[in-house]
Amino acid sequence: MDTSSVGGINLGKYPLTGSQRNSNFDSATTAAEAAGFAEVLRDLQSKARVREGHVVNEAAKDQQDKELKEACKGFESMFLNMMYKQMRATVPTDDLFGDSNAKKIYQEMHDEKLMDGIAQGGGVGLADMLYKQLSREASAKSNLIDKAT
Repeated sequence: MDTSSVGGINLGKYPLTGSQRNSNFDSATTAAEAAGFAEVLRDLQSKARVREGHVVNEAAKDQQDKELKEACKGFESMFLNMMYKQMRATVPTDDLFGDSNAKKIYQEMHDEKLMDGIAQGGGVGLADMLYKQLSREASAKSNLIDKAT
């Protein structure tokens, strides 16, 4: 009886067809990449952690604050997504199982959702730094407007 394993992970006790092997291999590969990336992300978050906590995740005082916080999180998500795409581009492609357009689209969508989740969960601190900088500028502008009126 054929037992399939990838990287020491037993994928089942029953013989698998060719397409099932590819699917299980892709799943195991994706899980391994996500675990490795999660470890790197935790390391980056610990290095970028701000002492006051995640400013972006604190409750917003008004609508403008909420919009600024969401924009900062969106920017961090977009930045992380672009960075992850470039990191993935450096990995050599494996033509053993073929490379379909559907697989590429799925991988891009998966990566985008992964980076959105990371940014919403605190990210690497970029949104916090942007928010602090932009909120200072916004409050300085509002103080100037208040003085002028």
